[in-house]
Amino acid sequence: MNYYQTIQEVIDYIDKNLKEDISIYKIAQYVNFSVPHTYRLFKVVTGETIKSYILKKRLSCAAHEIKVSKRNISDIAYEYGFESHDVFTRAFTRTYNLSPSKCRSEGVDLGIYQISINENLNVAERSKFMNYKIIYKDNITVVGMECKAKQWDVDGSIGRLWSDFLDKVEVIKDPVIPNVMYGICEHDSCNQGNTFTYMSGIEVKESCTVPEGMVKRVICKQKFLLAEVPENIKTHDAYNKTFDYIKENGLTMDDNDEIEVYEEIFKDPNNHTFKLLIPIR
Repeated sequence: MNYYQTIQEVIDYIDKNLKEDISIYKIAQYVNFSVPHTYRLFKVVTGETIKSYILKKRLSCAAHEIKVSKRNISDIAYEYGFESHDVFTRAFTRTYNLSPSKCRSEGVDLGIYQISINENLNVAERSKFMNYKIIYKDNITVVGMECKAKQWDVDGSIGRLWSDFLDKVEVIKDPVIPNVMYGICEHDSCNQGNTFTYMSGIEVKESCTVPEGMVKRVICKQKFLLAEVPENIKTHDAYNKTFDYIKENGLTMDDNDEIEVYEEIFKDPNNHTFKLLIPIR
C-alpha cells in the first residue's frame, strides 16, 4: 500500500476543491479508505489535521487574490468557504498576524501554503487472522455525537458521523486518552427496525461538560470478548467472524452495547487496526 501516493491524492483533491464543501467523509470516499484511517494517516504523514490544512490552504489562496486583485474582500472570503467577513478576518489575522485589508494596502506577499510529507514510514505486513480474549472493563464515560445508521453503513451515515465528529472533537476539553476513539452501537435500538443508534466518541472524566450538539454516554462495567482486527479485514466481516467465534466457543452475548475501539490508529502510521468489544455473560 503506497501511503505517500494516497496522501498526495488527498492533498490534490483538497487543492482542486478549495471553493467547494469539503468533508473528511468525501475525502475518505475519494481515496477508498475509512474516515478514521484517512484522518489518522493524514495527520501522521503531514504533521497536521485535514481541517488545519484546508484552513491554511484557503487562507493563503485568499491572501494571494487579495494582493493581486481588486475584488471585494468579502466576496473572496465567501468564495473560499468562510461564512462571513468577520469569521474570515479573525482567521486571517490569527494566522498571519495581519488583517486582510492591511495585506492589500501594503501589498504583502504571503505565498501559497504548501504541506510536507514524511517519507520515513515503515509499514509492516499485517496478520490475516483475528485474535480473541476475554477482558473486564470498568465504567467509562464517553462524549460524542450520534446518528441513526443502517446495518454495515449501507447509506454512509456512520462515515459522515465520523467525519463531523473528527472535525469537532477538539472542542471536547481534557479527554482522558486523546488518541483513543470509540464507535458505539446502541443495543437498545438494534431491535427497532432496520436502523440503530451509532455514536462516535472519546473518553472523558465523568464531570466533563458536554459541548453543544454532543451527548454523553456511560459504558457500564462489563465482561467483553475483545477481538483484535487486522487491517485487511473489513468492519462487517470482523463482526461476523466475532459472532461466529462466540457461537463456536459456547459463549453467550449480553444485552449491552457493542463497541469499536480505535487506539493507535490516530497517531501510529504502522497501526490502522481496531478492536471490537462484544459484551458477553
